[in-house]
Amino acid sequence: MSFRQKLSKAVRWLLHLHYSVETEGLELIRSGGVHLLLPNHPAYVEPALLFSECWDVTLRPMCDEYLFRKPVIGWAVRLTNAIMVPDLPATDASHRAQSADKARALTDTALQALTDGCDLVFYPSGHIKLTEKEQIGNRRLAYEVCGRLPQGVRIIMVRTTGLENSITSRLKTRLCLRRHVKIHCEDMTTELTTWAQTLEKRDFNEKLEQWYNTSEG
Repeated sequence: MSFRQKLSKAVRWLLHLHYSVETEGLELIRSGGVHLLLPNHPAYVEPALLFSECWDVTLRPMCDEYLFRKPVIGWAVRLTNAIMVPDLPATDASHRAQSADKARALTDTALQALTDGCDLVFYPSGHIKLTEKEQIGNRRLAYEVCGRLPQGVRIIMVRTTGLENSITSRLKTRLCLRRHVKIHCEDMTTELTTWAQTLEKRDFNEKLEQWYNTSEG
């Protein structure tokens, strides 16, 4: 067992002291082959929960640049061989052009990681949940990657519920001694590739929002 696996199991044990975690569909991630995981992001602790539950799978996340500069978190994301998502300022026309170039390069980087056989994880919203409903808006990475998905890659949508209003969320906190969390995984390869090829970006993102915001599963 690798150091990363041992650490993930230890983190899982610690998290289970407070969180009662129910999982559904994790066998899809362990099924072999290459996977693109698209989770929602209800709270800061959610990535740790997801990665620790998948302790025996080598998931490679895409993480915002500022996380690499944080003392402990930076070490953790480097341990996962994370892909850095650069800051994309858009304050004027010149910066917007630079941001567009970086966004296109990021799509190519994600596609290359999948082609190389990495189980890739990134958040379509690009940020933690700020409202009661998941909002993706005009983000483009999921739309572009799903539209150009390498052959054989399976898209696994991941919906985590139960972390809203927790102390690690950005919503109004409601304290509880033990919090029930459910992680639901679903193979949505056919749906997402079809949507990416037949819908406009906004419509594609709305489909993802509807899936994340459903109370089922």
